[in-house]
Amino acid sequence: MAVVQEAPPKADETSPLLAKEPSKPRKWGKSVVYRALLCGFLVTLSFSVTQVPMIYVFRLMTCDAYYETHPEPPPGQDRCSVHAIESGTARAVGLVGASTTFFGVINLFVTGWTIKRFGIKSSLAIQVFWPAVRLAVQNVGVQTGSEAGILIIQLSQIITIIGGPAGYLLSLNSYITEVVGHEERTGALGQLQGCAMFGNALGYLAGGLLADWMNIIAPFRVTLMLFILSCIYVLLALPAIPKSTAVAGLASKGITKFFGPLKTFAPQKWILKDGRTQTEYGAGLLGIGVFLGVLATGYIPVLLQMYATDIFHFGTTANGYLVATNSLIRGLFLTLAFPRIITAGRKWLQPKNPPSDDPSKPHDPPETTMEPTQIDEVEGMENNEEAVEPLASDEKETFQFDLFFTRWSLIADGVLTGAASFVTEGWQMYLIAVLLPLASGTGSSAKGTILQMCPASERADALSAITLVEMVARLTTTSVFGLIFAAFADIGKTYLVFTCNAAVALVGFIVLLFSRFPPDGSKRYKEEPSEPLLAETGAES
Repeated sequence: MAVVQEAPPKADETSPLLAKEPSKPRKWGKSVVYRALLCGFLVTLSFSVTQVPMIYVFRLMTCDAYYETHPEPPPGQDRCSVHAIESGTARAVGLVGASTTFFGVINLFVTGWTIKRFGIKSSLAIQVFWPAVRLAVQNVGVQTGSEAGILIIQLSQIITIIGGPAGYLLSLNSYITEVVGHEERTGALGQLQGCAMFGNALGYLAGGLLADWMNIIAPFRVTLMLFILSCIYVLLALPAIPKSTAVAGLASKGITKFFGPLKTFAPQKWILKDGRTQTEYGAGLLGIGVFLGVLATGYIPVLLQMYATDIFHFGTTANGYLVATNSLIRGLFLTLAFPRIITAGRKWLQPKNPPSDDPSKPHDPPETTMEPTQIDEVEGMENNEEAVEPLASDEKETFQFDLFFTRWSLIADGVLTGAASFVTEGWQMYLIAVLLPLASGTGSSAKGTILQMCPASERADALSAITLVEMVARLTTTSVFGLIFAAFADIGKTYLVFTCNAAVALVGFIVLLFSRFPPDGSKRYKEEPSEPLLAETGAES
């Protein structure tokens, strides 16, 4: 764990003659964290309720459109069991999925900009409000039906650019990082993901039950109400975070700043203690490792269902229990066990006798510091780009265990996934569903790691960059492993798909072995027009 001191900012002709004294900082209590976690559960629940009914409603609307130009079948037959209807449904669902991913990527950049421009809470409210508008439009589409209804639902996905699931997760992750301490961020991000898993599991179940018990439009109406309630919850239950210098300093102009997240993975120059300049690739390699990790595990929920159906003849009820079990265990692990593992692991890797400061060495002038859980209520700051963010001493600590956990959780994923290749009985699928979540936490620990590799002013961009990598990986794994599954199914060796998953996880582990934090005592190198500026940091969050 490295602790270094930050050099005071250099004065220039624009610096004020009299330094402004900071106001009394504000601390956030545990209740704020719990309210943010509850927000994660509620909003994810809202996003999940329509996921199962969406496929069925497309089938019904495609079926209605088909019989507008074709004769009705004889009574007693399934009128929608036609190859043309099935292929049309698949095309409609595929188009919605692709557009959601495409617009979701744009939404990440828009969300990053809104965080910098309006603040974190305002961005979170935007990301929850506009999905409610999208659901209102989709309700009209479901009510309309036929080809017009399909078109309305597909066009409604454009609203995802302004507000959607990717942006909401980025905003809520950013909110969590501001209201918890530096040492608690990784665990809190894992808890947030766990709460989201609970929301997903309950949402999938509720959507199917509402469609069966009532009618197909009921889940869409309930989801609209859930989004409205979630938006009210965000506005009333979550306290606003005043624009600290960490956020205000980001409010700059230009297309470069809009695409700021992409620079997170770029190589960075650092000045070592001996004066040598060294290029670090830790963040970029971390991004590649996360991509391979999601590529290896992102298809698992679908793979479990398809494998259980094809090999052990599971029905919808058995598959429902299988996925629900997997989601429940994953949520419990991330919410309860993951933060404790991170805390215990950090203590285990912490040096027994940390180096103390040499009293003979001159000390830097005292500087104003700000706790990560404190927001400096800066007033009258007209030029946000001139703001200098003071760095708290605990923010300069590097927790090596976060990166250690990211690496070895991939190995655990590979071992457990590879073990699924030897399943020979149906009940063993439930055992695999219980064991696989015990290797969860790769994404959360990776977020905690990259937050320590970047300056505090780039937290939103770093989280956006990791989220973008995860989205692209999920899209890739669906197409790649879908083809691999089909290929192995043709030769009667479907179990080899699990072996391929394990191999990809192993490659991700090897890549992460080369990812590292900057050396202790090194200084971040910044090029200025006149002279180099060394903003001295550790691997800060």
